[in-house]
Amino acid sequence: MVGGLTLFLFGLNLMRNSLIKLNNEKLKRLLYKATGSKIRALITGILATTLIQSSSGVTAIVVALICADLLSLSQGLMVMIGANIGTTTTAFIFTMQIEKYSLLFVIIGYILLIFKNNKAQNIGSMTIGFGLIFLGIDIMNKGLGFISDSVYFLNVMLMLSHNPINSFIGGTIISALIQSSSVTIGLSQSLYALGAIPLKSAIGIMLGANIGTTIASLIVAVSSTKEAKAALYVNVLFNLIGGVVFLILLTPFSEVFRFLENITGNKKLTIAYSHLIFNILSTVIFYFIFDCVVAVTERNLRFSRLN
Repeated sequence: MVGGLTLFLFGLNLMRNSLIKLNNEKLKRLLYKATGSKIRALITGILATTLIQSSSGVTAIVVALICADLLSLSQGLMVMIGANIGTTTTAFIFTMQIEKYSLLFVIIGYILLIFKNNKAQNIGSMTIGFGLIFLGIDIMNKGLGFISDSVYFLNVMLMLSHNPINSFIGGTIISALIQSSSVTIGLSQSLYALGAIPLKSAIGIMLGANIGTTIASLIVAVSSTKEAKAALYVNVLFNLIGGVVFLILLTPFSEVFRFLENITGNKKLTIAYSHLIFNILSTVIFYFIFDCVVAVTERNLRFSRLN
């Protein structure tokens, strides 16, 4: 797990440094088209995470782009918010699982390094960095698979089910430790489907897992610029506030999904729907206060530079 994390951070630094060297006008124009407005940046985050099924990977790429001055704070932050919705599709669709092809990116990148053209070499280094990010995630997942399959881990999950607050805190801690909200939510789905935990506890674990995975993403803040760190902190705060608000409204929230469950007859989908709708509602609310949040964040950044 530690080896995978080290590889992940090494790939992130390699990709970031290559992007700084590349930093050409065509790439800027392409990124501007994809993230030129709030809605486009949001959709880009959703589609990117739906495609690669890793919010950690998308977050790492966004941080590299912000550090290379290819994305602004507001653009990068909205892509991260979109990633929160994109990661909910795990329970609904079959995905490409891009980490399985990570070594292919490393090979392609190394071939590009053979060329003497500086641009080709920079693209090669960037491609290798991209591949190493997902290779690191794949190695971490394999190491963490032993933890999530452990009977001790299952017992801890059952202990957390006694009340929603315990479930919320426990889901946050577990998701942060194992670097995967999908695994944590998947286990809560299985336990709820078996009748081992009540609906409120399963939703509490889901809400906590959503926060935990953003806390885990703070590892990419290592050696990042102030703008990139600010985007990560706002993303964590966004998920934390949303999770606490929904936890307070858990009783009516859970009754809505109990009603849906009676229609669908599928307990696992009940948690998947709750995860999706929680992220959509949180994002809609954040969307309307986004400009204010960015203005305050940028003002704080200017103030910190003066000091």
